[in-house]
Amino acid sequence: MKDGTLELTKPDGNSITVKVTDKTEYHKDRQNAKLADFKVSDMVFIRVQGSGDQDLTALLVAGRTGNGPGGPGMGGPGGGMMMMGGGELGKDFVFGEVKSVDAPKITVLRPDKLTQTLELNEQTSLRKGRESVTMADIQVADHVFVRGAVQNNAFVPKILMVIGPEQWKRMQEMGMTPGVVKPPDDAKPNPPQH
Repeated sequence: MKDGTLELTKPDGNSITVKVTDKTEYHKDRQNAKLADFKVSDMVFIRVQGSGDQDLTALLVAGRTGNGPGGPGMGGPGGGMMMMGGGELGKDFVFGEVKSVDAPKITVLRPDKLTQTLELNEQTSLRKGRESVTMADIQVADHVFVRGAVQNNAFVPKILMVIGPEQWKRMQEMGMTPGVVKPPDDAKPNPPQH
């Protein structure tokens, strides 16, 4: 943590810097908190404004005491983070409830009530908490959070995280259901893909 920014490790192991402002809200254990209440290696959920991995500003930083069993457990050793709203639902990430599994494809019901079918490949990293899992471990009605990118007009999943029922419930309680936050320029037509 430096003045005005947080340096975080994403679930895929890459680090990212997010700006914090005097408007950033902090929650810990569902209580209002301040930046000083968070320490290095804490697991946090972040709601961000902006797109891509540059020029992101944190709107909400939320965490819980303890990263042990029953804690968020979504990062690797040393904690980690889950990005909410960084990028565009359907293009940079997909999440929701698994509606069908037809290996190597899964269909996910997103919070905007649209379904999206994802085709997993050998490069897709599958995780459940700190464990690596296989496609056989993904069940209908599981909740998943998938990071990826659009290639050739199809969403290519890079990392898929299965979110346990407790975690999903906690994310909703903390107001951290991703996808409800959209970049402010969302109203404009999509820029051409380079």
